[in-house]
Amino acid sequence: MSMGRILFASCLYVALAGALAGCRAPQGQPAGEPVKPKDGPLGMKFVPLPKGTFYMGGGGGEAGKKTEIKEDFEIAMHTVTQEQWQAVMGKNPSWFSLNFWGWGKVKDITAAELKLFPVESVSWDDAQEFIKKLNEKARGGGWLYRLPTEAEWEYACRGGATSEEECSYHFYFAKPTNDLSSKQANFNGNFPFGKADQGPFLERPTKVGSYAPNKLGLCDMHGNVWQWCADALGEGSDRVCRGGSWDNGGAICRAAFRFGFAPTDRNFSIGFRLARVPVRPK
Repeated sequence: MSMGRILFASCLYVALAGALAGCRAPQGQPAGEPVKPKDGPLGMKFVPLPKGTFYMGGGGGEAGKKTEIKEDFEIAMHTVTQEQWQAVMGKNPSWFSLNFWGWGKVKDITAAELKLFPVESVSWDDAQEFIKKLNEKARGGGWLYRLPTEAEWEYACRGGATSEEECSYHFYFAKPTNDLSSKQANFNGNFPFGKADQGPFLERPTKVGSYAPNKLGLCDMHGNVWQWCADALGEGSDRVCRGGSWDNGGAICRAAFRFGFAPTDRNFSIGFRLARVPVRPK
């Protein structure tokens, strides 16, 4: 596994550094009420999002390209954890666990808390194997689990925002903003974004849900670990990753920032989040 791509992303930050997000309630749920998560396997929680149109790629006061989400889907509140991966795959490949080389950064963290750290050091191909096994275990549950498309991921990251104004920010929490401090998300706080002050740099992931969620209740859409998406990056074999990680500066964690890694790449800053759709009758 080459570390060059991660180093490139971190260096790219250095070069780059030189109103309330709208959310429609799912069908059948009154507008204005908080989105209610649904239960999934292994303690997972999923948030429903309706099909619709939003503006993809915007930020800093500018909206991006009008993009259609063609079907309703649900997306996990958290990235897949080490405990969930272990339950499906029978092993834990994470660098930041007591059995691997990153143990020095997590040796003072309890085993119970480490189970809630995101699984990392998993390739896109590994994620597909996890999903295959999860779908086999969940057979009869009425859902098909998969990686989100890049568009679905960004739509969810922006809290289901649909207007040009709502889609023109870089970061999304309870309110959207164009500034990011590492007190809001887990990234290299030496490189905040916008007008935010410098903050802590943990030099590792942290347990899922440690920071405030976006308007939909989705946690860690900015930082902590990169998240694999279903799409290829351009015409090559690389696959899209979104969200940035604990190892990157704030610019890399923007809602619109996209990067690619080979589907076989495993790195201590790459994990994934699940999406699901109803199983369609044959």
